[in-house]
Amino acid sequence: MGPINLTAHEQALWDKIYFVPASGGSGHDKLRASIEPAYQLARSLLERKAIPPVRWRYFTDPELNTGGRGKSRKEILERNGTRGEAILKHPHFHKYLRYFVLGPELPSSAIDEFARLVRDCEPVTSGDMNGLCSLARQQARSGSLSRQAAAEEYFKLGLELGLGVDMSRALRKNLMDTKMA
Repeated sequence: MGPINLTAHEQALWDKIYFVPASGGSGHDKLRASIEPAYQLARSLLERKAIPPVRWRYFTDPELNTGGRGKSRKEILERNGTRGEAILKHPHFHKYLRYFVLGPELPSSAIDEFARLVRDCEPVTSGDMNGLCSLARQQARSGSLSRQAAAEEYFKLGLELGLGVDMSRALRKNLMDTKMA
């Protein structure tokens, strides 16, 4: 969990990549200039098998794409005509590359507190979900993410902490049903 270690070469590539802010915004030229370094970084990470399996699975497994109608995120890119290495050069791939490297986009203090609660509950059962959902709601309300973004990031965090697909989906649904301030 947390950011993966990059080689010096990979870090130099990472530093050249522009990631569209969660709040949106322009940056078309910056994004265009990022395509080649993002591609090279993705190739390097794949070649050395540096992407944590759960993060790669988030991209490739239809079961982990809650809105994908039975398709993985990768399959959706393919359905839209982007295949093979071209996926790594697609601007929409940047957000997945960011996740591969950094993990869930949540404050480290929130991740640490949530992980501590998961560890305290181990083995986590369905009876523990009320406490986990309560903490996630509290953290999400105090953060700057939209309800949908918070739900997706906690879904990723649940997967990374070993909650499994069903519990991580329940966590996501709970946050989607939550009114944010």
